[in-house]
Amino acid sequence: MTKNLYGALNHLRNEHTERDLWVDAICINQDNIKERNYQVTLMKNIFQKSRNTVVWLGEESANSEGAIQLVKELARISLKTTTYSRFYRVWNREVRNLPPLYDPAWRAFEDLLQRPWFHRAWIIQEVSVARDVTFVTGDSSLHWDELFRAIDYAIDLGTLIALGGSAAWQALNLYGSRSRFQQSRLPSLLDTLVRNRSFHATDPRDKVFGLLSLADAKDVQTLGVSPSYQISVEELYQKLAVSFLKKGEIRVLGSSGLGDHRADPKVPSWVPDWSISTPTIPLVSNEAFAISAETLNPSPVFYASGDSSLSFDINESGHVLGMEGFLVDEVAEIGAVARTRYFPKISHMYQLFAQGMDVLNELKNWEGIAQIGSKSRYVTGEKRFNAYWQTLCAGHLPLGFKSAIRDPRWKYYLVSRSMRPIVRFLVHFSPKTEKTTALHCFFYALFQVFWRITGLTPTKFQRIGFPPESRLSNHRRMIRTTKGYIGLMPQCTQVGDCIGIFKGVKMPLVVRKDGSHYVIIGESYVHGMMKGEVWNEKEVHKFWFR
Repeated sequence: MTKNLYGALNHLRNEHTERDLWVDAICINQDNIKERNYQVTLMKNIFQKSRNTVVWLGEESANSEGAIQLVKELARISLKTTTYSRFYRVWNREVRNLPPLYDPAWRAFEDLLQRPWFHRAWIIQEVSVARDVTFVTGDSSLHWDELFRAIDYAIDLGTLIALGGSAAWQALNLYGSRSRFQQSRLPSLLDTLVRNRSFHATDPRDKVFGLLSLADAKDVQTLGVSPSYQISVEELYQKLAVSFLKKGEIRVLGSSGLGDHRADPKVPSWVPDWSISTPTIPLVSNEAFAISAETLNPSPVFYASGDSSLSFDINESGHVLGMEGFLVDEVAEIGAVARTRYFPKISHMYQLFAQGMDVLNELKNWEGIAQIGSKSRYVTGEKRFNAYWQTLCAGHLPLGFKSAIRDPRWKYYLVSRSMRPIVRFLVHFSPKTEKTTALHCFFYALFQVFWRITGLTPTKFQRIGFPPESRLSNHRRMIRTTKGYIGLMPQCTQVGDCIGIFKGVKMPLVVRKDGSHYVIIGESYVHGMMKGEVWNEKEVHKFWFR
């Protein structure tokens, strides 16, 4: 424990009694605890009884003090900013006092969010149940509310990108978990596991056991899940998957599939491997975008298999799943993977331009896959860009759908498309260094002028032009099938993979032949197959998945 950390603890101890003060910095060596099952409950009780939980983020690093000052300033300005919509905020005059985007403080802010603490699975429970949270790094400290007000405001300003997998996105996941717990809105265990899948744990079993207290207690009890470190990872994940299926939680198949980096090859493809840390959101996910109850939009109702009911079998070994269904189509062409790149040690402004260019390039690639420039109609008889727009949103259109042209977000999408040459110019000529130059000043001035005129920041590409529902497209690909359908599919989808529809399963599944069996690649959204349009009971037969 460092000198600075001791100072922080002593300061807090002067204000509170030992009875009321428990701190995150007091670590328990898990290797020396014989009964880890008891520890799961113990840790929750410790942090829930604390008056103030202190999070030690580590020693000061290059310009971390500048990052703390920037966070405090963003939080302060956000309180003075009038909000009349989630997507539009008045550019407060005090924003001019913020350091320019090429200042090292901005990269230091993002580096702060990249610190290992923000990615540990166990910290979700710790901060969710705690009454109050304070972050400490070196000699500096931040209150929980300050940090997340700053992140939220920076996202609205367009100075932080909240695409899946980014540091800001990860921090917002943590904020959402704490908000739900503090509001006593405990979700089902499946939703809890899905939401927190991007976090890491040394012991893969902790990706389940470390989250049990954040899920609905009745649901956990019904599923028969309790901490037991005598069980293997493979057995735990497999038993949990079977329990979900028996309970009728068909959505569990949306979290299954091979993935690109399946950690344990012993885990069958139909069993979610929770040890894989992925920001991908299931295509049908309760409260997929909600942090608070006010932001909740209902998920669309899909029934690719019509009104059929789930029917499954598990072989004697427990490793092979049998389901009834049929193969509909085959993947003919795949597009680029939608994801965010992070560039360390370069100007934050350059990174924003480069990430914006990545999004625009992905959209151009996907437009080609969807053939929106073709004059021919889509297989359903719709206009191609209508089908493409709905696929981009994975069918999540809370206000319904009449025409892409009538959707206000479509207009922003068209504006963002036309900006591709401008953003390419910015990426080509914008300096990567953080030194103040004439070019830096010029490009930053352009950034501010464009925001104030149009309100279209890099974040708006994802929030409006690349719509809010497009978080579902993160780490997925746009594909076209041999029959001309387009869809969103897992990033590990290959040409030649098949699209299958199975009894009771609401989403089409991407499957691949593996010897005498099949493996599940993942769920998919295929426009024109989501409402039972191609379901045919006469073609149904048994498939075995391992």
